[in-house]
Amino acid sequence: MATRGTRTLLVVSVASAVAAGAVLFAAAAMALAVSGHASPPELAAVGALLAAFVVWGASSMLVRRVARPVERILSAARELEESAPRDLPVVGDSGIGLDQAALAFERTAAALSEERARLAAKVTELTAANAALAEARASLVRSEKLATVGRLAAGVAHEVGNPLGAVSGYAELARARLPAGGDPHVADALDRIAAAAVRIDRIVRDLLDFARPAALEVRPVALASAVDAALRLAAIQARFKGVEAEVDLPADLPPVLGDERQLSQVVLNLLLNAGDAMRGEGRVAVAARRNGDHVTLTLSDTGPGIPAEDLPRIFDPFFTTKDPGEGSGLGLAICHTIVESMGGTIDASSPPEGGAAFVVRLRVAC
Repeated sequence: MATRGTRTLLVVSVASAVAAGAVLFAAAAMALAVSGHASPPELAAVGALLAAFVVWGASSMLVRRVARPVERILSAARELEESAPRDLPVVGDSGIGLDQAALAFERTAAALSEERARLAAKVTELTAANAALAEARASLVRSEKLATVGRLAAGVAHEVGNPLGAVSGYAELARARLPAGGDPHVADALDRIAAAAVRIDRIVRDLLDFARPAALEVRPVALASAVDAALRLAAIQARFKGVEAEVDLPADLPPVLGDERQLSQVVLNLLLNAGDAMRGEGRVAVAARRNGDHVTLTLSDTGPGIPAEDLPRIFDPFFTTKDPGEGSGLGLAICHTIVESMGGTIDASSPPEGGAAFVVRLRVAC
């Protein structure tokens, strides 16, 4: 129906225009006939033939160049309409010919734009779901790894603890029985034994803390109090003496869910790690902000940062970037366990401006 209307409209339009031209031509011919150059019947016949030729040529051209492409557009639009949403008909009920084709094109463009927006939203949703799935998988793998290492650590700590106590006791006994002015080499050896025993004892205690973390009392905690307690403990440490601490904690920061003592331990560990990384000289920035139902605590330093290849393993047990003998590699692993036990997360990064940054996210208590 629309196809026939398109052709009829174009043919009628062209015929009307040519007829008007023929009338003008006849009028001019009559004027020439009156002047004596040609008889009126001859001129009229020539004009009629010319007009008929023009009508035929123009109609054929318009049908081939205009009507048929319009028909193809409308045909394709009808096929698209069959799969388009019911609330967005592609081909309208009003208009024929080019008007209907233009309407079909506009509605097709609108349908494509809407579909592209839906596709972009779906891609964004799938990307977020994949990221969440990858994070959950990584957390599960890390938890399994920590559980395995924890069981191993508990066994090692138990087996080492008793012999270590005997070594420390005999070293103290030997040093007590060493006569005044005795062999200095023996005294030095006993001091070294005692120092090594203390270091081993500290590692064993870290192993026990990691294997059997203390029960947490998760309740509303003022983050400022936990940070202040950690800063006061860090300030008396030799490796933190030359470090400048910048604290930015808003007064209206809501309480978070956690264990204040354990949270202070996490912050203290991060502060001391920053002091070690900066060799006791530099600046540490401690800032907190509320983000929806979480509070984000960020600790950043001006140290050398964390190499990109070390970031995926930074919270693994026994992994450390410190020199041999300066760390057990359990501090950050214990921090990770404590924060997760409080329902939060902890991440590490090396910002483009340099240094290292640790971000702790904790749930808002109210």
